[in-house]
Amino acid sequence: MNRLITGILLVFFAVLFVHNAWLYSPWGGYDKDLHMAYAKILTFEHRIPVYEETPESYNPPLFYWLSGQLAKNTSPWFNHDFLESLKSWQILMALLVPLAGWFWLDTFRRFNPENKFYSWFFIAWLLSLPVLNKMIPMYNLEVPQFISASFLIWFFLKFVLPKPSLTKMVWLGIFSGGVLSLRLMSFTLLLAMGLTMIIAAYVKNTGFKTMIKHNLVFTVIALLIGGQYYFFYRDNGAFGDKMEDLKHIPLWQRQPKTFYTDTFFRTMMRVPVRPNFPNRFIPIFYSDFWGDYWNYFPQQRFGLTINQLRKDRQLITPERINRLAWQNRVNIIPTIIILLGFFRALVFAVKRLYRRRPLPQKQLAEIFLTLFFTVTFAAFFYMNHKFANLYKGDTIKASYLLYAIPVLIYFAVDWLGQLEKRRLIFYPLMTAILIAMVFNLEFKLGNLTKLFNNLIFRLIFPYRRFF
Repeated sequence: MNRLITGILLVFFAVLFVHNAWLYSPWGGYDKDLHMAYAKILTFEHRIPVYEETPESYNPPLFYWLSGQLAKNTSPWFNHDFLESLKSWQILMALLVPLAGWFWLDTFRRFNPENKFYSWFFIAWLLSLPVLNKMIPMYNLEVPQFISASFLIWFFLKFVLPKPSLTKMVWLGIFSGGVLSLRLMSFTLLLAMGLTMIIAAYVKNTGFKTMIKHNLVFTVIALLIGGQYYFFYRDNGAFGDKMEDLKHIPLWQRQPKTFYTDTFFRTMMRVPVRPNFPNRFIPIFYSDFWGDYWNYFPQQRFGLTINQLRKDRQLITPERINRLAWQNRVNIIPTIIILLGFFRALVFAVKRLYRRRPLPQKQLAEIFLTLFFTVTFAAFFYMNHKFANLYKGDTIKASYLLYAIPVLIYFAVDWLGQLEKRRLIFYPLMTAILIAMVFNLEFKLGNLTKLFNNLIFRLIFPYRRFF
């Protein structure tokens, strides 16, 4: 029964992901022309493009080589149109995301085996998140990074951290090098794993000399495999330096005070889409996490097509604005739960490290997860200063954190499990999350018929007109 329910859940999401990937054009995603140019040059000219050909040249070539080879070999199915055949990559990612979900499901169960319901709840909440759903059909780096990082975290927590050995460190280095070869931001995951091994020695779970040896093997192999591009192309923009427009301004003076403080709460709950609240971190990140602030995920039921949006990214209908507004409203309570769950984990991590005692595997693993998200968010915040766009703030995309977002859901569900005995708190919170999940699922259905939409809005929520 356990495997049956898990299988049904994963197949359900796989069908939805593939459906949206099939209907979503390769021309619809973030910076699609720039990504496509990279893949085409690499595939047919067998070279890495320069910045003048595509600014995406700061990315390592692995993603573009893999997707390009798949598109090249499947192009007969798409009238020998290479760019259109990139849809084969979209479909492959849609099939692999449920596998990434299983890695997180198995990780959650390993450290929370008491109640299987919470593991199913965890994976359903995670795979229904709008920030994930809208990225899966697009041709982008974030989804393969999410999949490979999910596997790497699963491997690290299940096999390496409990009983580290040189052989396991070699494999960890190989896998880490592969993840680093996809996207520079992946270094935060490698850094978190290295720091966790240091922490394991600090709390006396492993010996100091053993930790040094293991960390050295892991780091050297990872850098030898994944660091080559950043070393050999460091003068050609591999670190994004050619995209840095504000070099003459000190890093922490590049963003105005309004970047941090303005929330535009009322507008965020009514019109959460560009060009409102430009370069404001909180409202853009929130609206992009739970909705589609940058307007890249159109749904046919709202009378919009990808080709229309390609001509005008501010094109939108009143019905779609209303739908995005509801996304932001119903996810207020889940957001609070997510924040409280993570801050609780952060406090626990600090307390456990302060005591400096050997830690059970669950506590050490959760320190790693806490550290991973903290380092990733810090790097994301740094990026929003290094490559600040004062006009739009288009580096404020929740999808850049996609590979670390499962950590937030992990701690939110873990905290909810601790509240189960307090029924007056637990059941209202669970109800609020379940309602939000239904909205999030309806959002992700994208181009499906209006049946599901009518079922939710006309039967389950008949009093929505009063809000």
